[in-house]
Amino acid sequence: MPHWTEKLSGRRAGQSEAEWLTPDAEQVREALGDGAVTWAVEVGEDITARIVHRVRALADDVSAREAVRRATTGTTLRALMLVAGLDESESPLVGAEVREIARDFARRGMELDDLLRAIRVGYAVLAAALLDAASSRLSPAESSVELRRISVLLFEVHDDFTAGAASAFIEEQSVWTAGVSAARLDLVNQLLRGEDVDPAYAEKVLGYPLAGPHIAVVAWTGPHSTRDLRAVVDTVLRQWGAPATSLVLPVGLQAVWGWGAIGPGGARSRGELPTFDDVFVVVGEPGSGVEGFRRSHTEAKAVERLIRLRARPMACTVAHEDIALEVLLLADPAAAERFASRVLGPLAQDEPRMIELRSTLRRYLDMDHSLAKVAATEHISKNTVTYRINKALDLCGYSGGTTTDLRAALRIHEWLTAAR
Repeated sequence: MPHWTEKLSGRRAGQSEAEWLTPDAEQVREALGDGAVTWAVEVGEDITARIVHRVRALADDVSAREAVRRATTGTTLRALMLVAGLDESESPLVGAEVREIARDFARRGMELDDLLRAIRVGYAVLAAALLDAASSRLSPAESSVELRRISVLLFEVHDDFTAGAASAFIEEQSVWTAGVSAARLDLVNQLLRGEDVDPAYAEKVLGYPLAGPHIAVVAWTGPHSTRDLRAVVDTVLRQWGAPATSLVLPVGLQAVWGWGAIGPGGARSRGELPTFDDVFVVVGEPGSGVEGFRRSHTEAKAVERLIRLRARPMACTVAHEDIALEVLLLADPAAAERFASRVLGPLAQDEPRMIELRSTLRRYLDMDHSLAKVAATEHISKNTVTYRINKALDLCGYSGGTTTDLRAALRIHEWLTAAR
């Protein structure tokens, strides 16, 4: 008779997690089916959401949340293997991703209590998900015995799981806290929080001047990249002219924050931004002094949040000055999406015809309502442009007057649907 775990299924199709799932996922897929993997991914998302809610240090750091999600998903997969009798190792839940996220907590300057709280919260969500799944797929007579068995299994491995994660955290913390990078990152966080820091002391510790114009950069990669992110940051900064000096700090898993001190001319012009096959790079705008140091970083992080909104983000290099309007429009993504859907109506549908109409309408609005320019750009007749514009406006219920809402809705929709 099939084990109840073979009946598991998720609520959605697989997404970008296929790029970072551990080999455990393939073992679960082979033994229990695709539904079990999708179920584990969704439980991992639920665990992550609860942990982020309880451990506030993770709330504003998207890269940290994604690292936690990888760890929680890996743990859920291993828990499924344990319950289904596929794993008989001594520490079945302590995978490499768990030790890595524990080390990452240490590198971020978090406390052991933060890690232990995350484990307690996550373990409770995991246990409830497994018990609920078993209960809903077994008869009352069968579920009573199975629920007790699952509870005992999870209780038996809890101590080893906690000890393995705590050990990795403590080992990393002892190395990290002794390093120069830790001192620099702590000081940078003080500056970013607006705390009162002596500029002379900060410049000495950071080895970086805080008075002049700065450009802030945030760069990150996927879990399997070997790219030198320091070299990436330096390459990007050179587009504003050779920086007098730069500051690059590792923050968590495969991510860095960087700043470059640029000359006066560099703040007014820049070259074309380079792109990299497996690296995401976002850039703030030039700013002077400590306030400029902080504001440019805030702008870069705002662009990062926009890129991570996309369902399947592609490696890119994006400057805040190029999408400043999108940053403002999407400050509240859920509200922005509702606004775009309301304004566009049926025109928001992701059908080939609607995509074509939206594209022509946006060009028409961006090109000062010039039928000739749109026709030349799209290689169609002016009559076709006119037909498409009228059709698009009719679909979204436009009744004349200002097109401000329509322009905003088109930009929001284009950004949110890109790379889906």
